[in-house]
Amino acid sequence: MATTLVHFATNREELFEGEEVVGFGPRLNPKSPLWLRYGAAEMAPPKKRSAPFGLAGIRVAPEQIPGVTAEAGGAPVFGSDAVFEGLRLRLIENDADLLLMLHGYACDFGCALSNAAELKTQWSTKATPLETAIFAWPADGKIVPWLSYASDRDDARSSAKAVARSLHRLMAYLRALPSKDWCRADIHLVAHSMGNYMLRNALQALVSDLGGRPLPRLFKTIFLMAADEDSDAFEDPKKFARLPELAESVQVYFARNDRALMISDLSKGNPDRLGTTGPRTLTALPQKVTLVDCTEVSETSPVSDANHQYYRKRAEVLADVRQVLAGAAPEQVSGREWVPARSCFRIKPAKR
Repeated sequence: MATTLVHFATNREELFEGEEVVGFGPRLNPKSPLWLRYGAAEMAPPKKRSAPFGLAGIRVAPEQIPGVTAEAGGAPVFGSDAVFEGLRLRLIENDADLLLMLHGYACDFGCALSNAAELKTQWSTKATPLETAIFAWPADGKIVPWLSYASDRDDARSSAKAVARSLHRLMAYLRALPSKDWCRADIHLVAHSMGNYMLRNALQALVSDLGGRPLPRLFKTIFLMAADEDSDAFEDPKKFARLPELAESVQVYFARNDRALMISDLSKGNPDRLGTTGPRTLTALPQKVTLVDCTEVSETSPVSDANHQYYRKRAEVLADVRQVLAGAAPEQVSGREWVPARSCFRIKPAKR
């Protein structure tokens, strides 16, 4: 069966065989949390439906920084330029949109690539094909009570400026393109679970970098999936208050029975989570923000998914997302119904 190509950026530690980078480990790059490597991975489809994609091959783009990885005075070689150019050509060839992903807690490098490959296959349609790229930050891939959660949260915060740097590199690449080389692709962003906490901190880094100036509208759609983020995020300028500036629309998918976020709420001392209750208040919610209640369609297999993986496994949610990506207005998405009392849409379970 054909492999699925996934592009990536990462600030994880490099794993070498000789002088060749062959993978990435569970810790921050020892050079700096801002040190980024770019590349692409061929992902083999799973033999069983519930199994992850397997890594069939990896290509890491060359990176030469004078005075750091090369002699001072030489010409720099940026891996980001090579990967962005390869992506541009694929977007044109396949008439595709680009989906950028921020993964969640306890997800190692292989898990990150697998989830990106799964979204590429599950969210794409013939009418709206996708290319995917993931920022693989150093979640440690383990679920150790208390310790792993705190460690991953620290690494997410430490990686935020690297995400902002990667977005700056993307914007610089796009600005430098002559108009004849433009493609028609829209860019979308999805953040899952703790990836939303990273997005919050990356947003604040962008705000700081731009000195309070308006943020560029880089994305067509931002999907906040099962967000391990505070429910007051859209009220707080230090959290998500300015996030809608980056996109035409922000879609918040939440489930009141998300057990993983209940644990985050109850055992980690966090306030109510955006991914369980939705926003704390609806009175000042920006018009760009659409709320989608997935409570009745959150259960997936295995039980350890904890009603937290519906964004990539539940058929009703996949169908909903595909319509959003195709450009359907919130009220035009089939399979939803409007809940006036909570100013949100509810995804209805499919009839069996």
